[in-house]
Amino acid sequence: MNKLRLTFEKGEAVRYIGHLDVLRTFVRAMRRAEIPVKYSEGFNPHAVMTFALPLGVGVTSECELVDIAVTDEPHLSDVITRLNANLAPGGIKVVAAEYTDRPFREIIRAEYVIDIVNNGRLNIDDISAALAQKEILIEKKSKKKVSEINIMENIFESEILGYTDFSVRLRVVISAGNTFNIKPQLVCDALSTAAESLNPRAVFPCRKRFIFA
Repeated sequence: MNKLRLTFEKGEAVRYIGHLDVLRTFVRAMRRAEIPVKYSEGFNPHAVMTFALPLGVGVTSECELVDIAVTDEPHLSDVITRLNANLAPGGIKVVAAEYTDRPFREIIRAEYVIDIVNNGRLNIDDISAALAQKEILIEKKSKKKVSEINIMENIFESEILGYTDFSVRLRVVISAGNTFNIKPQLVCDALSTAAESLNPRAVFPCRKRFIFA
C-alpha cells in the first residue's frame, strides 16, 4: 500500500514552534480526525510518519511534506477536510494529499523567499554584486564536523524581488535533501560577508517548494 503524503503550510502564527511540536500537532489532529494511521509495534507504539526535511524554528512554509502509513485508503478530500477541522486556523493547514511511493531521498533542491530586515541602510548594488559572485566561502556546521564550503555552488537561482532602504526580499533555489542540505540562514550569513551594507537584524524565510530529481 502506498503512503499517504500530505502537503501542508506552516504559517506565520507557528513560525517559532519547533519540529517536535509540529509532529505532536499532527498526531493529535489525526487521532481526532479518525485517520486510519498505522502504529509501530512494541511497548511504546507511535504513529508511523516521516517528514521530508523538518523546518527550523523561525521558518514558515507553503510546501511541507509528511508521509503517513495508513491501514486503509480514505478518500483524499475527506482526509484534508477532517484534518483541517482539527488544526488551528492560521497555523498548520493541509493543502493537498495523495497516495505515493516516491521517496523523499529524491529531493535535491528547495526554493525559498527570504525577507531580511537590515541594521542600517542597504546598498542594493552590494547585494546584487554578492549574488553574482562565483565563490563565497563560509563554514557549514553539522553534527559531526565543521567544513568550509563555497555557498555559491549550492545556489542555483537567485533574484531580488524587492527592497527598501532597510530591507530586502530575495528568492533563492538552494541545495536540499539528505545528501546535502543548505539552510536559508546560511545563505544570508554568506551574503553578509560579501555585501558590505548587509547586516541582518532579522531574517524571515519561507519555503515555497521542493524540487525532486
